[in-house]
Amino acid sequence: MRLALFGAALSFVASAAASSLPHPHSNHVRTANGHASTEEAIPGYFSGSCTKDKMTIRKEWRHLSKVQQNDFLDAVQCLMDKPAKSGLTATTSRFSDLQALHRGMTNTAYADIIHHVGQFLPWHRYYMHIYETLLRDECGYTGSIPWWDEVKDADSGDMWGSSMWGADAFGGNGTGSGNCVQDGRFANYSLHIGPGDKDTDYCLRRAFESEQAIANANSTVLKMCNSYNTYSPWWNCISNIPHKGVHTYIGGVMSDIKSSPGDPVFFMHHMYIDRVWWLWQKQDPANRLYDVSGPTVNETANVEPAGGWQNATLHYELSSFNIMPNTTIGKVMNPQGGYLCYGYDSE
Repeated sequence: MRLALFGAALSFVASAAASSLPHPHSNHVRTANGHASTEEAIPGYFSGSCTKDKMTIRKEWRHLSKVQQNDFLDAVQCLMDKPAKSGLTATTSRFSDLQALHRGMTNTAYADIIHHVGQFLPWHRYYMHIYETLLRDECGYTGSIPWWDEVKDADSGDMWGSSMWGADAFGGNGTGSGNCVQDGRFANYSLHIGPGDKDTDYCLRRAFESEQAIANANSTVLKMCNSYNTYSPWWNCISNIPHKGVHTYIGGVMSDIKSSPGDPVFFMHHMYIDRVWWLWQKQDPANRLYDVSGPTVNETANVEPAGGWQNATLHYELSSFNIMPNTTIGKVMNPQGGYLCYGYDSE
């Protein structure tokens, strides 16, 4: 049965920690006509230990060779085979540590603090960094981290046309009464975290709804969201339409807000969403690279957090239950700022 993607959750407010952050407009230049110049002309993109030579490039799935695709899938399988380390509830593998982390951040003392909040995109950028770090440090992966070009497939009219959905990759739609995925590298994969707050044994499920997925992910929708020039309305648009829509209409595990990272496709989707954010930032880096706002606690929470309602700032602390050291929003705003050091192909 389809699980609701965005349900009510308890409220929480995370502590903020002061740290040394770059000035939002440092090292940014504008051309004579007032428009932001290209990345190559803005030295502020590359700072700290990140240089163009050191930067890794995340590639669209179809831009990887077959050997590279298999190497990546092997690394994901490696995380599934390694024992859990986090100590979080119901974990059985290193991969499930990531799923438990995501659920824990939506099941805290007060409310969901990673969805419908200002830190939604920064926290998920941090989360993608954790995923990449585990693949590299614990599974020896040295290749590119892939992403899924959703808008390309939506505009083509075939949302599931990418080879990533093939029987030799992530597998396709679920089948039978349980919507279990029975092909691909993760066929018959069993999950133990979820659905929702439950800890049960169930299969990797998907339940595609093509027309609705296309309606939420196409370039017309993306253009509408990108018409917003400031973070708060732009983030709300991206979060509630292409982000939420694709989660919902892949269905199954992906439609469960708490446990959705149990489907490895989750990370392909969120790499895409992160790239959409990065491209929006690059359109006006002087004003957008460090632009963040919005509540730190889901405003649907019924209980006001201790200390009152707060807004996300660059000093807000991002947590991962010690899977990796905490960091701040300010550290992840620039993907090439030193804490992070990556870009995307097809920019």
